[in-house]
Amino acid sequence: MVEKQYGCPVEVTLDVIGGKWKCVILWWLRRGARRFNELIQLIPGISRKVLTAQLRQLETDGLIHRQAFQVSPPRVEYSLTVYGETLRPITELMCDWGKVHAPEFRFGVIYLRSLRVLVIATDLTSQRIEGELGEFRDANVTVASLMTALENWSQIRPEVVIVDFALDEDFSPLRPQLETSAEDPQASIPAIALVANSQHRERALAQGFQIQLMEPVEIPELVAEIANLTGRLD
Repeated sequence: MVEKQYGCPVEVTLDVIGGKWKCVILWWLRRGARRFNELIQLIPGISRKVLTAQLRQLETDGLIHRQAFQVSPPRVEYSLTVYGETLRPITELMCDWGKVHAPEFRFGVIYLRSLRVLVIATDLTSQRIEGELGEFRDANVTVASLMTALENWSQIRPEVVIVDFALDEDFSPLRPQLETSAEDPQASIPAIALVANSQHRERALAQGFQIQLMEPVEIPELVAEIANLTGRLD
């Protein structure tokens, strides 16, 4: 087997994480495991075929770990390996550089203006999200309890829902409401679960919440995810 030759150390790095999608995948995995369908929703523009190929390459290079769970329905999760964690500073620097050079994305105003966001969360989390998304990003944020949200769903008409699993409640009654969007009866309303640990994550999955963000949630990441899920990046 012929050893690959490199002209400089940068080529070594690019050989492993070069291309359009690998760094993006590593960035979304930096704070915890993700499922395939979760990554598909988080990365607009990537096809299932390309994502499959990129994940396999990252796994072959030892950067990510693929874990299959023997549950019904079966699921597979991807996470960074210890080796993959060594690239986290690179993806964080790329993120910081991107925010500086695309300030309109960092502040999220062009994506979230007038977007109806329903937040069901602890007081501290809801206050933070309401301030960040409402005051600074011009979204129309409604904070409510689960019961109030269900009773007033037709008035709130949310376009995206954020649920904090630090609240010890069963949020599965939300699922029928999320299945149909007020604007498009054929579309579902995206929902984001905020989780602080593996127990919260398991509860969220069991109750049908496919997208999770780790607490304490980073507002730029939350804005990016909302923008992706609601088509505000188009």
